Amino acid sequence: MGEYREIAPMVISGNLSENWSFWKQKFLNYLEASEMCKKSGSTQCAQLLHYIGDDGIRIYNTFSIAEEKKGKLKILLEKFENHFSPKKNLSFERYKFFTRKQLVGEFLERFITDLKNKANSCEFGELKDGLVKCILTCGILNEKL
Repeated sequence: MGEYREIAPMVISGNLSENWSFWKQKFLNYLEASEMCKKSGSTQCAQLLHYIGDDGIRIYNTFSIAEEKKGKLKILLEKFENHFSPKKNLSFERYKFFTRKQLVGEFLERFITDLKNKANSCEFGELKDGLVKCILTCGILNEKL
């Protein structure tokens, strides 16, 4: 396992939903790449708690988990998911997407990436790519592009 890069603890500030989603993706990739996914559920849970960091453990200590469900990674992930990603307000998510403009000094690639990430939470379906292009066109600072 020494050949795998350590996972930084989750950042428990700012946009918690986004931070959790990104951190969970890195953790699940680590489980797969290290073949830790073949280990027991309790070992996988211990790995999650090891890597999530001190603040994550403090949050974990607030969870109520039935004895028969302890040691199940899916249950633990759901608990963290519910904590960090409460039900979203679709109208507000779409408002943030439609009002997004490129910031002064913001690289175009960063702006595009942020638009795509915001669009992912808007449930646009097949319209997503077209709407990203529209908001990109309307929100870009360099009108020559």
